[in-house]
Amino acid sequence: SQKIKMSNIPNSLDSIIIPDKKEKLSFYQDRKIKNCAFFKIEREDHTLGNIIHSQLLKDENVLFCGYKRPHPLEHFIIVKIITTGKVLPIKVFDSALKDLYIEFSYLEDIFKEKIK
Repeated sequence: SQKIKMSNIPNSLDSIIIPDKKEKLSFYQDRKIKNCAFFKIEREDHTLGNIIHSQLLKDENVLFCGYKRPHPLEHFIIVKIITTGKVLPIKVFDSALKDLYIEFSYLEDIFKEKIK
């Protein structure tokens, strides 16, 4: 007789590997609120969400910015941005990501210099 093992433990790789049919980043324009958009980022959590959120709040064109991770077993975050209308949400998001890239590159350069 064989024993059947049953478990509801999720596969740990599900939280980091993007399935073939999913994109890393998806963009959705809100049809109800003017100058509002959502960005769904697959296989990320509060670590990246909080960094992006903080960076977006530095932009004077951002009226509202927030992010959520809908459920602990769902491995994505949704970032919501509402702008003043002078700049589109997609441009503000792109600018924030570029600024973060510059900041982290600078931090990496300082780190490499210190460990020499």
